Order: sequence, then structure tokens, then C-alpha cells
Amino acid sequence: MWALNNQTPFAAERTWVRDKQGAEVWLVAVKGTFDIQADGTLILAEDQEEVVLPPEFSGDPQSSSLLADTDLPHRKAATDVILFGHAYAPNQKPATKLRVAMKVATIDKQLQVTGDRVWESSITGPVIGYAKPFLKMPITYERAYGGMDLTSENEKEHDWELRNPAGSGFAVKQRNLVDQPVPNIEDARAALTRLLKNPKPAGFGPIAGHWSPRRELTGTYDEKWEKTKQPLLPDDFDEQYYQCAPKDQQVPGYLKGGEVVDLSNLTPNGRLQFRLPRVSLSFSTHFDDGSSESHRAALHTIILRPDVPRVVMVWHTHLECHHKVLKLNETVIRVKERIMLSEEAQVAQVPV
Repeated sequence: MWALNNQTPFAAERTWVRDKQGAEVWLVAVKGTFDIQADGTLILAEDQEEVVLPPEFSGDPQSSSLLADTDLPHRKAATDVILFGHAYAPNQKPATKLRVAMKVATIDKQLQVTGDRVWESSITGPVIGYAKPFLKMPITYERAYGGMDLTSENEKEHDWELRNPAGSGFAVKQRNLVDQPVPNIEDARAALTRLLKNPKPAGFGPIAGHWSPRRELTGTYDEKWEKTKQPLLPDDFDEQYYQCAPKDQQVPGYLKGGEVVDLSNLTPNGRLQFRLPRVSLSFSTHFDDGSSESHRAALHTIILRPDVPRVVMVWHTHLECHHKVLKLNETVIRVKERIMLSEEAQVAQVPV
């Protein structure tokens, strides 16, 4: 009962969830991992990344960034595209500042990456010090604007940046910034040139569920909810919560595979281009009354790992079968078609 018959080379996992009305929904996620070769072509990775169940963090969940959100959310309305990696100085020559770019389908995003700096004291208040040269810089939310200010002995004066409690540069009072690091990772269109109030945290990675703006989408858990809905989700829960990528890294209507990925200054060679594999999967769920249902998956998440280099694709399907929970035997997963697109992609790693 509740088994998977996975006939694909990819990882797969399943679970049950309830929707806002309490109906049971059968979820299945398939996760395919592809390595990018030196000539830019893609091959099936020998080690397939596992489906993530609970979210994973780089450290303490309260003060570190999200490494992986669950691959089994109830539903996404768009494809999340996220990236984990480093900025690389062009031509392997130390740089104090550079731009990195990620282009995938309708996504065209640039970040400015600057060497290590600190806030220095001046007559007019904290000012940004000179940047140190670097060859390689991690692109993480720990190096973006945000963080916590716990310097005061009075705990009532402690505060943190709800959009990125893992970052740097946040302070309750300006004087608390002195000798503290200035963010390395910034929005290329709004980089810091002076002391600004509440700049937007920038990055390519996923946003944790307890960070803004996701936390505001979870709905109202008040006395009315306790009396009428608990333990179900509140009526004003917004399913946009399930999207873990920044808003400008979401593709509504889902990617299909075959789209061009173009990354700049995110590999030692400068530029990486390739097409996403096009994979068609079939799902057939069988019940002990002899009935079966065919269903299809959407491409919910793309994970880019240019350091490897590698691309990971997560397909996700949900089947509403509340009255058949105890009758569900198994879901059979097959690959109907897999096209690597190596020839038409004209893929290559070329210097910028």
C-alpha cells in the first residue's frame, strides 16, 4: 500500500497532505540530476540527488540560510529556479567588484559582488571602507544584507531583518555598524554607495518559510481558526507560500525543458550555456478496487550548481483521492521520452 514503482533512473518519493478543506492529496516528486560536461553537453549523473523531505539549512535554522526546501509541497503555480555557487573573478585575476548574471527563460537577473569591506567610523556616521580583492566569492544570504543586532544589553532593543536574519549589515542604531561587515552580495541595480535604510537582500538561493515575504502568506492563526479550522490551514493561507525562489526567479506556467540557461561569472571559465533536458514522465496510480488513474507532473523546481557543474530538475504531481486513501496500492513512474538537446543547444563554456 502507498508504494512507488519507480522505473526511471531518477530519485523519487511520495507523501500524503491535506488541502485547506481537509481532503487527502497524494503527492509524488521525481528528481533528476544531470552533469554538465567540459564541452557543455549534459549526461545523466551517476549519483542522483535524493528527494528532500523536511527543509535543510546550512546551520541553525533561526540564523542560517536555506540549503533545500521540501521537494514535496502541496502545489506550486510556477517553476522555481534557484542557484547555489560562487562568483569568479574574470580571467582568474583578483577583482574588487564584478557582476554575475543568470538567464533562464523569462528570468534575467544580475547581482553585484564586492570584496570584503567593513563599515568605518566617520564624523558623519558609518561609511563603507575599501573592498579587498578576491578570486572567488560564495553567493549566500549570509553575505547579503540582513542579520541580527543583539549588541544591546537590553533584550527589548534586539532586532533582526525578517527578510534575511542570516545576513550582515543590519543594525538597530547606525553606530552599531562600525567594524561590521558590509554585504558582499547586492542587487546590481541598487548597490550600496552610502548608508541606506533597509536595502533589499539579494541572492540566487531559496527563501526560508519563516522569512519575509513567505511568512506573511501563511494566513491567520487566531481564535476563530482554533475553533473552526485547527489543525487545517486557515482560509486565508496563500499557496504562493509554496514558492521558495525569490519572486524574480519564478516562471509562471512552468518550464517545459529545452530552455537555454546562460550564466556569467559563475564558473572559472566565465560563461556557461546549455539547454535544460526535456524529459516526459508518465504516472499511473493503481487502487485495490482494480481502478487506476493516469496523471502528469509539472516541472516545479530547477536547481543550478555551476561549481560542479550540474543541474537538478524536480517534477511534481498531485492526485486528489480523498475517498481512496486506504485503497491506493502504488504509483508507477516511467520515462516516456528524454531528450538531452546537446546538438541543437550549441552549448559551451566560453570566456566572457
